Amino acid sequence: MIKPKPIFWIALIVLALIYFNNREPAPEPPAPTATPAQAEARSTFSPVPTLPLPTPDPYAYKARNWQQIMPTPSVEQISLAKGSARSPYIAIYHHFPNVNRVLEYAVDLHADHEPKGTYLCPLNWWMDVSALQTRYASVYNDYTGVPGGYCGFQTLEDGSHVFIMTVWSTFCRDYAGNVTVFTPTVLYPAGQGRGNTTDAEGSFTHCILPFDWHAGRDYRVLVQQSYSESTGNVVLSASVCDLQKNAWYLLASFDTGVPDVYLCSVGGFLENFLTDYAGEVRTMELRNLKARSADSGQWVNADSVQFLLNGSNSPMDYAGSASFGTDGASIWAITSGVSGLCQAPSDALSYPLLPGDAADPY
Repeated sequence: MIKPKPIFWIALIVLALIYFNNREPAPEPPAPTATPAQAEARSTFSPVPTLPLPTPDPYAYKARNWQQIMPTPSVEQISLAKGSARSPYIAIYHHFPNVNRVLEYAVDLHADHEPKGTYLCPLNWWMDVSALQTRYASVYNDYTGVPGGYCGFQTLEDGSHVFIMTVWSTFCRDYAGNVTVFTPTVLYPAGQGRGNTTDAEGSFTHCILPFDWHAGRDYRVLVQQSYSESTGNVVLSASVCDLQKNAWYLLASFDTGVPDVYLCSVGGFLENFLTDYAGEVRTMELRNLKARSADSGQWVNADSVQFLLNGSNSPMDYAGSASFGTDGASIWAITSGVSGLCQAPSDALSYPLLPGDAADPY
């Protein structure tokens, strides 16, 4: 048998080096998509890192002439409204075409007037519990009848600004009549979370967190659904982007206590929760309402909204003035506990919306 000469091996190595140095490089695997809330919520979460976003448009919210919509009440009028009733409550319900089950909701929020006792809620959601309903005789909560939750910004009586997130408990009745209550728990921030201490709004867990938000600034609120690897339950997380700073913050994350549920219908509301400040003017604007379908994985823009004036389930007293509507891609609402400031808003069943920004929310 003839053995190859050393020159053969040298030539073979040279050819191999030439081949490997000149071949097309293998494509790099795609980088994982960064999301403000991670798939597995943990008590070790730190604030969400800044994500690449388009440069915020300083004219995203056109300066609205609120005075033209509803004249500012006098100091005397505001004083007379103090403590007698809350100002009107405006509920907003968003419609996303051909979207039933949702993984994420996103909306931009802007408020020019946010006196004490103001609750700006851009996202108030309900859950699709159809999978649980196949295993139980009934699935419900003890307030609205359908499990869900809400989140948003508040101005407290001391003037401080906070973020609040609430998730209702899920009640499951088996075919023998036994009821099991699945109570949500707060995963982040660690040690936060408390249950309802009043008779209003049923059974829930919520957390209230200091968050230095400001009137006149634009914020993007994002609610995301994921699964807990440790419990198998659905996790709901809320993050906020200060669009002026272009910075995301993870603010709260809840284990819902149940698996196999999905975000579904969603709304929002503008509320006065302290009667002593009912007469003050409150405003809220929403833009870029988007939902990511759990079926297609695509982001879909809202195409219309409905408004419900004083549409609360609680026996609350309301008086005063209110107006609301849509303006292109923007939703707006204004209230005061002083009566007679403006005409009653339209009672149309649906208000159209144009698509917002084409880009995904993050």
